[in-house]
Amino acid sequence: MKQRICQSCGMSMPTDDLLGTHGNGCLCTEYCYHCFQKGFFTNSSLEEQIELNIQPESLNAFNKASGTHFTKEEAAEGLHKFLPTLKRWMPIKKQAEWVLEQCGYIILSTVSENGYPRPVAIDILRHTGISILWMTTGLSTEKVKHIRQNTKAGVCFVHEADSITLTGKVEIQTDAETRQNFWQDYMLHYFPLGINDPDYCILCFHTEEATLWIDRKFERIVL
Repeated sequence: MKQRICQSCGMSMPTDDLLGTHGNGCLCTEYCYHCFQKGFFTNSSLEEQIELNIQPESLNAFNKASGTHFTKEEAAEGLHKFLPTLKRWMPIKKQAEWVLEQCGYIILSTVSENGYPRPVAIDILRHTGISILWMTTGLSTEKVKHIRQNTKAGVCFVHEADSITLTGKVEIQTDAETRQNFWQDYMLHYFPLGINDPDYCILCFHTEEATLWIDRKFERIVL
């Protein structure tokens, strides 16, 4: 099981009593109760976070738990390198990628023959940031029918209080090299004839615009 750490201060959160809370009182698995309470951060900047982490009580507890003997100066230097790798301190596009990596499924919306969006849950196979997303489906499905008529589509994914919506276009890929590159054995549940199943294809979504709501901040990005 992946270790759960606070994405603001880096503290380990092995038990739920260490978790922060959202505005509705629900537990937040991203941030600890020191950093995030009732939907708001308790500190406002990276420098403030570092200063809190190197206070004697915090630093002594960390050294004891990790078996290290960092001085205040050494800890500050290390934190300047480590904390920017955590979600809260990432650039917003990297934050969106972090959110995507927490999601097993996304919602893909194609445009039906009647002009309405048709959202379906689909697992993501691979992605390049939030710019390109790959999925698999059957050539006989409604979504492929829609894509053949209209390549415009949308993607949405949510993790806790963060949500990302992408709009762009989808292409259907059926060449042997791509099918081989993305094939995984569990796909036999959907394509019983294996990698050469004539119904097996890959969908490649190219993002043109992203609408992001992350850590109570809204931003729209054109890719």
